[in-house]
Amino acid sequence: MKSIIAALLVLSSAFVFSQEKKAPMNVIVTNYLGVAIPNDKITFTGKNSKLEIVGITNERGFFKVHLPAGDEYAIKVEVIGEQLDYTTFEVPTPPRGAVFNTRTMEIRYELPESIVLEDLQFASGKYTIQASSYPVLDQLAEYLIRKKKTKIRVEGHTDSDGSSASNKTLSENRAKAVKSYLEDKGVPAELIDAKGLGEEHPIEDNSTAEGKAKNRRTEIHLVEN
Repeated sequence: MKSIIAALLVLSSAFVFSQEKKAPMNVIVTNYLGVAIPNDKITFTGKNSKLEIVGITNERGFFKVHLPAGDEYAIKVEVIGEQLDYTTFEVPTPPRGAVFNTRTMEIRYELPESIVLEDLQFASGKYTIQASSYPVLDQLAEYLIRKKKTKIRVEGHTDSDGSSASNKTLSENRAKAVKSYLEDKGVPAELIDAKGLGEEHPIEDNSTAEGKAKNRRTEIHLVEN
């Protein structure tokens, strides 16, 4: 998992005991300008229980969850093909005979402009997507379908082995293969652009095996949200 570099969690004052049996939480998701983020998927995972509770924001960036007490929850925000670590949050066990009143949580973050799909792999020297890569592409497809209007650019990159022309062609075919896969899963074609850049933009030294492995990558760039 990756972490959101600059994130902010805002909570209301301490829990108040009331008639609820669990800890009800109003969740509001916005960017740093306070603009609501609709159709966002937030997952709360209990450290002890391993229970996953998912909320999806409405047009006002709002949803409500009920979190069982006595656990610490990891909060993750689903973005373009990834789940990013946000923060952790503890729901204490209330005194005997008492339960929690509603509390408000505000999650603020800025969506990354690009992400490398670390778990996306192709057959060596080909543009055949390996079956082990399907889950990450399925997650990306689900995200784009849920978001409805988010447009992305799929960029294929290679290392420097082989000719620049063949690398350019390979990267283009790999980007198109990703686009085709997403379309087959129901993502509208107009939301996806595919581009191959070959060996033009290395992020590591191509003189080492490790560097080459890093340069062979597929990036997802946010074009319009």
